[in-house]
Amino acid sequence: MNSKDYLKKKLNEISNVFPELTFRYQFNENTKTHIIEVKPLETYQTNNDYIKYEAELMFNFENEFFPETILFVSEDSLTQITEPEFTIQKQIFVSSPLKSNYLFELEKDLFCVATEINYALAA
Repeated sequence: MNSKDYLKKKLNEISNVFPELTFRYQFNENTKTHIIEVKPLETYQTNNDYIKYEAELMFNFENEFFPETILFVSEDSLTQITEPEFTIQKQIFVSSPLKSNYLFELEKDLFCVATEINYALAA
């Protein structure tokens, strides 16, 4: 398994544990750095369970794929992802009596939500 496939697999696993997170990925060939943007910022900075998963992923990755490295960034970091190679986004949906949520699978790991609002007619 190459490094990109490894990261995609591991980020999917983390996304299953933390479905509120969104990951965007880009590889910098010049520095051999895998850049992973994590949203939302609050979880990225303060969720200790997520921080443990991230640290474990970095440790295991660097042991297996050295000299390649991983750089985790947030949406307000100086390092930005300009052309993501892939995005992993899973959402938690709370249904409302006035809304019907439809989940469409666009790619294997990329999801999009379309919301239709249904209003009951009153006579």
